Amino acid sequence: MTEYEYIYHDEPITAEELAMMTDDDIAKEVSFCSCCSPFDIASSVLKAKKKSKPFHGYNPNKHHRKGGLNAKGRAKAKREQGSNLKPPVTTKPSKLKAGSKKAKRRKSFCARMGGVKGPTSKKGKLTPKGAALKRWNC
Repeated sequence: MTEYEYIYHDEPITAEELAMMTDDDIAKEVSFCSCCSPFDIASSVLKAKKKSKPFHGYNPNKHHRKGGLNAKGRAKAKREQGSNLKPPVTTKPSKLKAGSKKAKRRKSFCARMGGVKGPTSKKGKLTPKGAALKRWNC
């Protein structure tokens, strides 16, 4: 874990902690030294956010950053297992027409996946299950 020397704080902040913080938290809790330009600070924060995994077990070759499989992952599943997976219903439930195919599919997924054993987050990070539930607006 790398520590940023230009950040004054009670304890040095690691890249993972910095990536998990919102912009408001960074502005409130962290004071920067005068020797670093705002561009340097912004670029290091962006690098830290890109390096951090959005959820436990994330693989960019098959997972979407917000949870679930991406097109590549669905294609691999079809090749290897013959499954025909469709992309997730990411539309907010309030925008879906009640009783439509998408609304029924979303409701069914949420009911099935919500009943799966296991945590939705681990050590403050989402698990693949939690990320998928969040992406489907469950």
